[in-house]
Amino acid sequence: MGVLTRAQSQQLGGQEPPPRAGGGGDPDPDPDPDLISLLPDEVLGDIISLLPTKDGARTQALSARWRPLWRSAPLNLATRGTSIDEAAVSRILSAHRGPARRFDVSNLALAGLDGWLRSPALDTLQELDVSYSPAASPKPAMPPSALRFSSTLRVAHLGCCQFPDAAAGQVHFPNLLHLTLRLVTVSEHTMHTMLAGCPALSILALKYSYGFCRLRINSRSLNCFAVHYSDPRGIEIMLQELILENAPCLERLFRCGLLGAYGMRV
Repeated sequence: MGVLTRAQSQQLGGQEPPPRAGGGGDPDPDPDPDLISLLPDEVLGDIISLLPTKDGARTQALSARWRPLWRSAPLNLATRGTSIDEAAVSRILSAHRGPARRFDVSNLALAGLDGWLRSPALDTLQELDVSYSPAASPKPAMPPSALRFSSTLRVAHLGCCQFPDAAAGQVHFPNLLHLTLRLVTVSEHTMHTMLAGCPALSILALKYSYGFCRLRINSRSLNCFAVHYSDPRGIEIMLQELILENAPCLERLFRCGLLGAYGMRV
């Protein structure tokens, strides 16, 4: 089809063709502008920190605008269900310069755990999830470096380890809301000292954790307490007595699994 000249247009209809949107000869504006990239760095960083670790790192390839954001966004380092190995964890911690939100390496061999936890990249850590192999014998001790996040930690899941009595006095997590101990061996004294160091604790879950017969709950913040046991051979020191001394906010109490020959008195 040919293009009408101005003169031909006037001969046909006596009117000029309507001007194009935007005026002049400029091309049409982009119908799908990249509005997300216009958001502040802080907002984009929060978005990146909610993505799985690999997906967050891949945002560096989107454009020059996104390239520096992942290294400064809150770190969400979770290896479960990924191909991220121990060497990759070390590289990520060395490269990252932003704050830390989550560190979950429970599916890896943890020979380098103490060094990882001492990394400056985790200084402001909010969520910690570390668990040794259930097959390890004897159970390894949780390194003291796991206790250094006293001012920032909100959630802690610790598993398949021993909690040394010598570290009990170092436990002070004023902002910890959720604590899970799974297959952890801990003495009664240390258990009570740990709870006393968590004044804001809302959820406490003890999953197949042993070493104490009596647990005294004295917490004005605890809302939910769950205990899971399975000791059919009766060889572990199990919780037999739960004393609710001062727990005005406690609404949910769960007892699950095989509680042994003695059960648990409340």
